[in-house]
Amino acid sequence: MYEYSFFQWLMFFYIYCFIGWCIESAIVSIDERKFVNRGFLRSPMLPIYGFGAVIILLICLPVRENPVLVYIFGLVETTALEYFTGWLMESLLKMKYWDYSQRKCNLKGRICLRSSLFWGFLSLLLMYVIHKPVEEAVLSMSRALMTAVLSAVTAVFVCDLIYAVRTALDVNKLLAKITDIKAELAKSREELSARFEESERAAAISEKIEKLKADMQRLTERIGFFKKDFILAHPTARSAKFNEALSEIRERLQKKKK
Repeated sequence: MYEYSFFQWLMFFYIYCFIGWCIESAIVSIDERKFVNRGFLRSPMLPIYGFGAVIILLICLPVRENPVLVYIFGLVETTALEYFTGWLMESLLKMKYWDYSQRKCNLKGRICLRSSLFWGFLSLLLMYVIHKPVEEAVLSMSRALMTAVLSAVTAVFVCDLIYAVRTALDVNKLLAKITDIKAELAKSREELSARFEESERAAAISEKIEKLKADMQRLTERIGFFKKDFILAHPTARSAKFNEALSEIRERLQKKKK
């Protein structure tokens, strides 16, 4: 396929996962004015860029002599990939890891015109600037070296992916617990207001409120390092069911980090 073997395609995928991580982390870090280890994984790889680059190459190499077609095909392909990836992660993990809802010409916050235009220019950059030296480096690798590198990177990638999915699911469970506690707190406070004249009952409710507050504090203080890093790595992420809890945790973590 375009004179590349399966292992060379796999090497391209990992290289562009890393390049995509560099681009995304740089953009978000500049915006946040501090370093952000951007991405779903903890290793310096963003799979959506790897898949995007490979698909761009598959579609655009036959029309590489026509920059207009490269731009259009790259724009359409990457926009479709971004929408599908956003939908899939929202469906499986109940989280929106990027949100373009505040931008003009967006579709369900998953894609927007500005982002799509950027992908088109990135396709041109990939085809005419980035891919040539990457191709030369990959094609110059010996079979033994490529096998060793791919084996090591694939092992890290698979383990990282499994752990990242598990972390995302754990964060979702944490948000559910915090949301339940907040709802119980609100209910207890209403009940306390309604029964202020019954001293014994009021005292019991006050005690319950303090316990719920302590539970909330305990949950937020015992968030593990990787869960903290996972939450802070997605400053624009939203949760379909637990967005209030997510925003509160992110705010607390950011204050503690300062």
